[in-house]
Amino acid sequence: MARSSLPPLPDAPASPEAPIVPSRVERRRARRRWYARPFVVIAAVTAIAGGLRFYHPSAPHAYVFDEVYYAKDGCFDAGFPYKDCKLENPGEQTVTVHPPLGRWIIAGSEAAFGNRPFGWRFSSAVAGTLSVALISLLALALFRSVLWAGAAGLLLATESLNFVQSRISMLDIFLALFVIAGFLFLVLDRRWLEKRTPPRPAEVPDEGLHLPPDRPAAPIFRPWRLATGVAFGAAAATKWSGVIALAGAIILAVAWERTRRKEAGLPHPLWEAVRDEGFGIFVFLLIVPIAVYVASYARWWADHGTDIGGWWRLQQSMASYSIHLRAKHPYASPAWSWILMKRPVSYYYQCVRMKGVNCALPAEIIGIGNPLIFWGTVFTLPYALVAWIRKRDWRAGLIVVAISTQWFPWFLAARTNFLFYMTPVTPFMVLAGVYALRDLSQLRIGVERGRPLAPIAGLLFLASIGLFVFFLPVLTGRALSYAAWKARIWFPSWI
Repeated sequence: MARSSLPPLPDAPASPEAPIVPSRVERRRARRRWYARPFVVIAAVTAIAGGLRFYHPSAPHAYVFDEVYYAKDGCFDAGFPYKDCKLENPGEQTVTVHPPLGRWIIAGSEAAFGNRPFGWRFSSAVAGTLSVALISLLALALFRSVLWAGAAGLLLATESLNFVQSRISMLDIFLALFVIAGFLFLVLDRRWLEKRTPPRPAEVPDEGLHLPPDRPAAPIFRPWRLATGVAFGAAAATKWSGVIALAGAIILAVAWERTRRKEAGLPHPLWEAVRDEGFGIFVFLLIVPIAVYVASYARWWADHGTDIGGWWRLQQSMASYSIHLRAKHPYASPAWSWILMKRPVSYYYQCVRMKGVNCALPAEIIGIGNPLIFWGTVFTLPYALVAWIRKRDWRAGLIVVAISTQWFPWFLAARTNFLFYMTPVTPFMVLAGVYALRDLSQLRIGVERGRPLAPIAGLLFLASIGLFVFFLPVLTGRALSYAAWKARIWFPSWI
């Protein structure tokens, strides 16, 4: 019997419960590329920074600039005999100039690696490397972009002043590290609180009910705020200029809390912020930093007991020194000129004479900023200020406050000032540049809404790195021909 021909059955509809399995191509597209992972990018720029800072840190094999104070202090604090530390007597230390934390960090480095250049400078190189990692994390927290986190890290890794301070035994790189950490923790505190703040309910038509707005969450204990206080306390325990950075953090904390209450619809947001957050800010951003500062004198307390009067007289001696320092110095410069780099500091200079030539092979370490980053701040800082005012962008506000509170107070200082006081400001100058480059690269123009300015942002980024490479020989004390050295000394005031 012939088999009957039946019409083909239609395809059965897919069950709504059946899972949709993505194809291999879709899975590959959805998988984040390895170079887009935050950990990989931040680890990469940190490794670059570490490689640059740990490349031959023992050269030159002699005290460089203020290493004649801090390396010797660290040597004596590490337990070496004062004569081995090149001190005339044990009382020659600079205990009446700065708080002790930075000296103790250097002392730990020398205790571990000896009274030699590598031992003097190891801790500075570590601090400079960590500062790059932290600024990358801060940029990631601000911009939520792996690209711009990596850009910020690479720009700070190749920022000339940060680089030089990372390779000599001075205090400023430790100050920069603690200040970056303080502002990073402050931002993480803001993010921590945002996650615990419920979204505002959708607005409903007015039906005659006038309910008061919900009060924003205001927990007293906030772990990242505690970490902020510890970091800024460590900054102040390194150099007193850490206090002005702490003042900037307090300004931001109050401003952000006011904004939260204004967005919640409270009638008097500033008063509400002060009332709700005043105690927490007082404890964690004033009492905690003071406690850290006092604790940094643990060795002094161990040697002198509870001599509070003696400790207070020591603080007065430090204040008197800082206020009345009027010594003339060939590398001193007023604060307003720092971003213009009118008078950088020469940390080291040696000249080899050959065949009657006075200076055939000069070798120098000059404390100078990256020209594109420093001179660019003339434009990027006002741009961030405008963005803060017009767009109410809190990220621009953080950049403006961090730079302003650490730089402008020096305008009022009558004491002798130097360009390297800008070291803790350079990370935020980098952030100002990244903020401007980010907006420049994302600016859409024309009907097609293209981004024609993105290549310019990329070129400026590469130019900054190129300038660092160009100046690298005079940042590391490498011997150059006189013509090559002169090509890097752009102005007579740089000599």
